Amino acid sequence: MGYRLPHAVLILAALLLPGHPAIGGAEEPPAPAADWEARLKAVEERNRALAEQYEALLRRETEQRTQVEQRYRDLERKYETLKQQVEAPPELLPPALEPEAGEASSDSMRVSEAAGRGEPLFGEEPIDLHPTPRLEGLFEDGFLLQTDDEELQLRFHVLDQTDFKVFVPGNQSPTRSGLYIPRVRFYFEGRLTRGFEYEVSLQRSVEGTWDLLDGNINLRPSDAFQIRFGRTLVPYSYDWYDHLEQYFITPERGLFPLNFGLSRSAGLMGHGRLFDEALQYAVGGFDGRLQGIADNNTTRDAVGYLNWRPFLRSDRNSGLRYLNLGVSGFLGQQVSPRNGLPLRTSLQSSDNDEAAEAASAVFLKFAEEAYALGDRSALAIHLAWYRLGTSLGSEFQAGRFGFARADGPETMRTTVPVSGFHVTLGQFITGETITDRSMVVPVRPFAPWNGEYGPGAIELFGRYSRIQLGDNVFTEGLANPRAWTNEAAITDIGLNWYPNRFVKLYFDWQHSLFGSEVLLNPNSGLRGRTNDLFWIRCQFYF
Repeated sequence: MGYRLPHAVLILAALLLPGHPAIGGAEEPPAPAADWEARLKAVEERNRALAEQYEALLRRETEQRTQVEQRYRDLERKYETLKQQVEAPPELLPPALEPEAGEASSDSMRVSEAAGRGEPLFGEEPIDLHPTPRLEGLFEDGFLLQTDDEELQLRFHVLDQTDFKVFVPGNQSPTRSGLYIPRVRFYFEGRLTRGFEYEVSLQRSVEGTWDLLDGNINLRPSDAFQIRFGRTLVPYSYDWYDHLEQYFITPERGLFPLNFGLSRSAGLMGHGRLFDEALQYAVGGFDGRLQGIADNNTTRDAVGYLNWRPFLRSDRNSGLRYLNLGVSGFLGQQVSPRNGLPLRTSLQSSDNDEAAEAASAVFLKFAEEAYALGDRSALAIHLAWYRLGTSLGSEFQAGRFGFARADGPETMRTTVPVSGFHVTLGQFITGETITDRSMVVPVRPFAPWNGEYGPGAIELFGRYSRIQLGDNVFTEGLANPRAWTNEAAITDIGLNWYPNRFVKLYFDWQHSLFGSEVLLNPNSGLRGRTNDLFWIRCQFYF
């Protein structure tokens, strides 16, 4: 390959030759033509020598690059071979090749042996055939700890609710104004590989005792079919099963689910979502517990739930995309007699201690001789709709519950019919949009310490709820008609303020209207057909 240096290089070389007039002192007389020819010849020789050196350097560099690339390809092939051997089932591995006597082992055999011993390969770090997953922490829907492959997860939530209640009339007893803590909860949930999910949660209720709230395992082969067993929410009533208490529009549930909902029980349940998540179902058997967490019943309640969103994937009816229609019900039997809990207006409690009696108005107390005993069943039909900042929830319930008196014949039982409904409407006026009842993220949060002076999210709400029991609750001696009523209605009007996604404040006026006068204070004989509650709840949840 020929090579010729530019003229500038020739000129520079000529200038560097000895005797050039630019170098030295006095100017010399012009040299003869023969001297110039000799100098030019010397420059050409140097030029040729430089060109040969440059070409040699190029050849050496090209050879080295080719060798490096070939070595890289060899290493890559050996790595793929080793990877296939490691990942392949044992029955698919080729038989080991033993070298002949005096013959050195092949590279592939040395690679396999080194890999089996965990030794370095080709100057690399040792290959760990069973690497330990790395743990990472995130703040995402609570505190999340998970392995880098997301196979193992532990998520931690905290819920705290504090109520300030003012009852009017103010001289009721045992109901009284004051500060109450209806719920403090710690949630631990996650998964033990992708197919097994778990949930364990503890609660301190208004009674002031800590107890197990949830404890269950969920086998999840697919979204369409899952099996949950353990203590969990019973899939009866949209108010109970669809969303948790921290996402309510009003502070508490309507009258029927508040007093006759199945809450949480231990059982086995199949559930899932079908038709591209448009249909949600759940069906299972539960212990039928009415109070506490111990299974004191020898039969099981059969429970079923369906929720259908018919326009979820419809572009033509986008305004109805988050319309929910559904039905739920249960059928069971109370075998062991249990005292009935008082019927309340503003507190869900599975016990009847002093704190529970003080934190809510009561419109019916069962007689001490009355027990829940016998068959029970209920049916609920719900409609819920979410669009932009609007929430609409409604549900109608009807049921039949068995009772008996301790001083009566064992075979003499009374079935009391119970019916109720509620309609709840919520509207955000600060621009938030929702598709269900879940965590609300304000468009303009209120955080002046961070330079954010927005109003937070503000939701106006109103609710009407009603319940009625059959007259035989009085005629069969299960309750005193001179002190209590079998019919009640409540109206809630207020607003919710979300300064940020973790904090929520409820401001609620609840007006209760009873079918007949109830005993508000047994000590003074105070009676009344109405009861007002001015209610502030402060909640944080993360």
